[in-house]
Amino acid sequence: MKSFIKKFFDKSLLLFLIIGACNTVLSLALQFALFNWAHFGYWGSSATAFAICSVSSFYFNKKYSFKNTEKVWITALRFALVIAVCYVLAYYVAQPLTSWLLNALGWTLESKITDQIAMLVGQVIFTLLNYTGQKFFAFKNQEDKKEG
Repeated sequence: MKSFIKKFFDKSLLLFLIIGACNTVLSLALQFALFNWAHFGYWGSSATAFAICSVSSFYFNKKYSFKNTEKVWITALRFALVIAVCYVLAYYVAQPLTSWLLNALGWTLESKITDQIAMLVGQVIFTLLNYTGQKFFAFKNQEDKKEG
């Protein structure tokens, strides 16, 4: 357990968070613009923003956060799988969780506002799931795989 915690909280986490913060700002700006101005809806706006922002996320995390040396196409496939799974899980959970929390607090908001709060909640859940998946699956180098 100690080795897992040590591997989890290393230099790559800080770099991942810096890169992720930049991507999160861009992703949320795109999500809200697509949701409010282009009327893409909850799923359309979040999926489109994630697809666009995933390109820079892949490049910077492969090169800087995880210093991955495997072939691009192998890593890209694993990266895309992690993004897809984390996105679906996070945003599928975020909508009902947000509605439940708002109801528990006694707050009644119009659905457009609730969906936008859910996008923020989804982003937080996604970030937590995504770091774990990227570090231990998508960008795991062959040398790391031999260790355990």
